[in-house]
Amino acid sequence: MTRALTIHQNNIHLFFQMLEENVGIALDHSKEYLVASRLAVIARANHFKDHHALIQHLLVNPIGILHHQSFQAMTTNETMFFRDKFPFDTLRTTIIPALIAKCRDTKTLSIWCAAASSGQEPYSLAILLRENFPELYYWKINFIATDISEPALKQARSGTYSETEIKRGLTDEQIKRYFKLLPNGQYEINAELRQMIRFESLNLVKDWPVMPKFDLILIRNVLIYFNAETKAKIFNKLRLQLVDDGGCLLLGSSESILYDQSFKVQQADRVSYYCKDVSKESLS
Repeated sequence: MTRALTIHQNNIHLFFQMLEENVGIALDHSKEYLVASRLAVIARANHFKDHHALIQHLLVNPIGILHHQSFQAMTTNETMFFRDKFPFDTLRTTIIPALIAKCRDTKTLSIWCAAASSGQEPYSLAILLRENFPELYYWKINFIATDISEPALKQARSGTYSETEIKRGLTDEQIKRYFKLLPNGQYEINAELRQMIRFESLNLVKDWPVMPKFDLILIRNVLIYFNAETKAKIFNKLRLQLVDDGGCLLLGSSESILYDQSFKVQQADRVSYYCKDVSKESLS
């Protein structure tokens, strides 16, 4: 093995450590092809010889714009409207009706979509609320959606999507009802739904800002990229962000926290979701 190759592999290992420390994503050397393909674009745009030269620069300089661009390039922003049918069915038939019954006196509902990417998930939930629960139109809905990626958040705030993006998960009737075609060929979601959601930047593995407690938290298809220790820390913080009385946590279909006894698992058809076990609060 040449000295240059050894240096490159060691640097990639150090980059993986930096990535995990700063954004929580745990990768190993089987993912080196991701580094090459995703960082190559940033390297060219910033006049580095290749992704190895970019990584060397990242390792010897303080965290800055290039680091955040590189970290974001390594995140997976795969999403679509109403991604995975069954969780949204469970929200419609079970979770939201229970939350409405719980919150009817205050007529206030607090929702957090973490790892919201470019906005399809929170907008899907907003559409679900408008289509199925007209009484909520007169409620106070505190709806926050967060992500670490600024480019994704920029798109989410604008509510604009390509024809391909809106046809992934939405019906023709929903497109007609909630979107308008712009002169540039993009589709813009209507202002009422945009104003319903506040999009904010949040890094799940760093300190969280002060937030209210939520009746419903969705954090789907992101924790699979974190190691067990990071997951445990995030679950502790998520539990503290849930209201004590009937708050619900919804994960991705391949994720679970059955090992964490401070949550109680609930089953509805094909979907599991979680409620905080107040009796175990002292474990936090």
